[in-house]
Amino acid sequence: MNELIRGLLSFSFWDILADVHGALAMGLLILFGAALVLYFAMDKFVGAVQWLKYTLIALFIDLLAVDAFGLYIYGAYRAEGGPRTLLKSSPDTAWLHQIIFEHKEMLAYAPWLLILVALIIVAALHMRLKEPEYRALKFIVLFAIVAALVFVLTVAGEAVLVTKVAPLR
Repeated sequence: MNELIRGLLSFSFWDILADVHGALAMGLLILFGAALVLYFAMDKFVGAVQWLKYTLIALFIDLLAVDAFGLYIYGAYRAEGGPRTLLKSSPDTAWLHQIIFEHKEMLAYAPWLLILVALIIVAALHMRLKEPEYRALKFIVLFAIVAALVFVLTVAGEAVLVTKVAPLR
């Protein structure tokens, strides 16, 4: 037990912050899965729309938290002698910063906006979302959830690619 405690206390502030950021990102996968299941269950049970709304609220908050932690960690990434310096020091790795990391940072803002759109539609229409005249809006909710998931997976993949070459230390 002492070894576990010593190990946990050996983590730096940035390690802990990066781990919380990663844990929040893992939570996104669970919430996206729940949102998709609830979307397809809307016609199956009455409470699905209400639970979808709650899930989209949690997803929106989690996406904002992941972005907020990411912005804070970005300061350590850009610090002199940080991972950005390491990446830019070699022509073989400079593209990871110039293309991948910058793309990742811009793409990270799209998912919360898409989920906000889905949340507004679900919250405004609630049970009427099942009605045939709102079929197009129901499809927009599905599109927003799936597109946001694709963007999150892309950002996560790009983050792993960058941190494998230049970890945050």
